Amino acid sequence: MSVYRDEIDGLRAVAVIPVILYHAGLTKFMAGGYIGVDIFFVISGYLITSVIENEREEEKFSIVHFYERRCRRILPALFLILFTSSFFAYYWMLPEQLEEFGQTLISIIGLSSNFFFWWKDDGYFTALTELNPLIHTWSLAVEEQFYFLFPLICYFSGKRQRCLIIVLILLAVLSFFFAQWGGNIESISSHHFYLFSQHSWASFYLPLGRAWELLLGSFAAFYLRKNSTVQSTWYKCNELFALIGFVLIIISIVFFDSRYVPPFPNCYTLIPTLGATLIILCGTNSTLVGKLLSIRLFRWVGLISYSAYLWHQPILAFTRLKTYDTSQILPMLIIISIVFLLSGLSYVLIEQPFRNKTRFSRKQIFFGAFIAAMLAFILAVFLIQTATSRSLLDSKKSDPYLSDLRNYGHWQYVVKAFNALQKQKTFSNKTSVTMKKLILIGDSFAQDFYNMAAEGKHLINYEIRVYFIFSRCQIYLGAEDRKQFIEAKHHRTCTNAYEIKYALPLIRQADVIILASNWYEWSAQRLPMTLKLLNLTGQQQAFVIGPKHFGKVYPMVYVSKSTKYRIKQYQYPNTEVIKINNLLEQTIDKEIFVNLQKMICTGYNQTCPLFTRDGKLISHDGAHLTKYGARYVGNIIFKNRPLNKL
Repeated sequence: MSVYRDEIDGLRAVAVIPVILYHAGLTKFMAGGYIGVDIFFVISGYLITSVIENEREEEKFSIVHFYERRCRRILPALFLILFTSSFFAYYWMLPEQLEEFGQTLISIIGLSSNFFFWWKDDGYFTALTELNPLIHTWSLAVEEQFYFLFPLICYFSGKRQRCLIIVLILLAVLSFFFAQWGGNIESISSHHFYLFSQHSWASFYLPLGRAWELLLGSFAAFYLRKNSTVQSTWYKCNELFALIGFVLIIISIVFFDSRYVPPFPNCYTLIPTLGATLIILCGTNSTLVGKLLSIRLFRWVGLISYSAYLWHQPILAFTRLKTYDTSQILPMLIIISIVFLLSGLSYVLIEQPFRNKTRFSRKQIFFGAFIAAMLAFILAVFLIQTATSRSLLDSKKSDPYLSDLRNYGHWQYVVKAFNALQKQKTFSNKTSVTMKKLILIGDSFAQDFYNMAAEGKHLINYEIRVYFIFSRCQIYLGAEDRKQFIEAKHHRTCTNAYEIKYALPLIRQADVIILASNWYEWSAQRLPMTLKLLNLTGQQQAFVIGPKHFGKVYPMVYVSKSTKYRIKQYQYPNTEVIKINNLLEQTIDKEIFVNLQKMICTGYNQTCPLFTRDGKLISHDGAHLTKYGARYVGNIIFKNRPLNKL
């Protein structure tokens, strides 16, 4: 039975194009473009299982031969990308970015980059991933971890295919259980059950919650081997089910916005993966869908899809490292065209030659892979050491911006002072009558607020205590269960923790209560009720600090730029932040609400400065303040109403 099918190459194209467009930021009509990876998993499971079963039937299956094929298929193009990316990383990355790049290289060599990104826990859907050239290798790691075990299970099962399928079904069910229901394991004792609560073991990056997707493709391969004649006799059913599969994929690509869909993988992931499975089962080249996917252009894109997947993220990331404005359609389309051009070249010049057994023997492939891995490891160590030496060198250079950059992009400054103060659980009994008591409650924006006060010595007459509440949990008091508003992946974090009700003892003692948060729309709408339920006395004073955002900030862009150039840089803030501030302005008394955004960002479109008047970066990520930014913003808000009363 031949494994190759034209329509499968077309299905690869349907998978890779949305992924590239999604990462390029063209998400208006492809909000769920990231699901292309899930389609790849199904295709991969189908193809590998088909090849293994063919060889098992002919009694030619060999573990060594299997891994040789994987090396030929995966490694040459991968090493090309790693070495090319390393060149640009060396010249274009900040020391901290370069150090993390080197660490990522090591994890990729160890086939564990998915575990590395899971451990870093930046989140696949955060803006930080835009600047990570190798974030996409997590999916390769998942596949290779699967392929490390899957052929061994097949090999030791011998000819007992029925037992093999039963074992794989059990593994698929277990994997799906962790993807959808695993987060409730820790909730059993507390009798709380949340539909989309994920366990950390089944997160976006890890194989435990992903294996069932690959096994869907495997089950399709087993079915087609047993029922190869059905496709020709059930023509009308094939047409219908292939069309349904195609529609399921399109629906997922268009509507699965990561901001609103529960964290992948879960039962929603069944929609694109079942769609891909239906096309594999029924979308033969005699069906309408099969004919569409067999168009030469689709097949060509499918053939170069692996190279395209490898190339797209480094090109996009390094482009963003050099220029912050990647929102324009035309430049981005040019970049995408370059991705496909390089992909075609690497397919012809790298992928195809290394798959040719007459050009490169098994011994050469294994030995070459070992040498390339060793060189990549040495290169990774070199890049990490280079990052360390550059950090030391930058601190000695005349442009202070370079030494400032050592701390940008990291949370040490933002959290340090606030976290140290958290150790003080109560107000002091020895506070003098001249010292008022102030409690600051909130998330990282509250940490920023504390830094503003500390840098400008604005609250020196107050004894300050702090209470931290993750923005994912939000500040809220009311009769409604806040879990219905919180993303499912954060349910465990916000269960019986990070609630303002636990700060009530301190609130009762305080003269001034300040709530500072990255407010979400649901909590902002309910904030008047929250304030009312605090039951503050007439002598107590409350303030609400609105959210802030200064636009997209890429610090590396401004290296070697003059102070005159830097102070002319302005950006548009996130429209959602403006929307929330407008909502709070309409519902909260102006004597207690601080619209920080409006004070800093001016003009009709509220454009925001990126630098202070003496050329110091205000925010390292567009949302959180540097030391100089805290001083700059603090001096403005504490001199204006209503905080000038403090």
